[in-house]
Amino acid sequence: MDYLKRTWADISLDNLNHNYQQLRAKIPSGCRLLGVVKADAYGHGAVPISRHLCELGAEFLAVSNLEEAMQLRRGGIRRPVLILGYTPPAYARDLVAMGLRQEVHSLEYARALHEELKGSERRLKVHIKLDTGMGRIGFRSADPQACVEELLPLFALPQLKIEGLYTHFAVADCPNDSENTAYTDEQERRILAVYDLLAENGHQLQHLHFMNSAATVYRPNPRCTLARVGIIL
Repeated sequence: MDYLKRTWADISLDNLNHNYQQLRAKIPSGCRLLGVVKADAYGHGAVPISRHLCELGAEFLAVSNLEEAMQLRRGGIRRPVLILGYTPPAYARDLVAMGLRQEVHSLEYARALHEELKGSERRLKVHIKLDTGMGRIGFRSADPQACVEELLPLFALPQLKIEGLYTHFAVADCPNDSENTAYTDEQERRILAVYDLLAENGHQLQHLHFMNSAATVYRPNPRCTLARVGIIL
């Protein structure tokens, strides 16, 4: 019996190019494309897929964790990379050194990152994660005013640069279901209310993103600065 045969997957970059162009055409003017390449680009090869996305013009990338981000940097990827999952605060200086962005989901976590950077001139760029109804992690946003009051102390942490605000839609892939559409409408209302209240308090953030793959297709919103597309690519 021959045990030396190997199994492999052929990945079509032409198909990726087609998907990219179709999505780019749906994105509102002024919105950038953020390619989510977590889990080895959903099994397609994170580094080669990221390289090709950059060649096509993707302005941003996102991964799940620090190890995935390091893989991209070792592969020569220099685009901004957002880590969507938790990174132990002990690695805060490494995040800055590699030019990475980190999500923050609580004031306690933000303060821990800040403490690791104290005494240095380094500032870590972070994106605030809101839980608008997905039920995972993030600052609770059912009451936007109360949420903003909870967020304001983040801006007093000088080692952090608050760059963006984002959330994840739970059921945006069900556009023909009135109940799910109403649920997504409410998620969108909450994050926009928080974003606008922060601006009223003097904190106009550079990035606002809530369009995941489904929302990019079914409900593109001109207020988003980043379209966070992943497996649909």
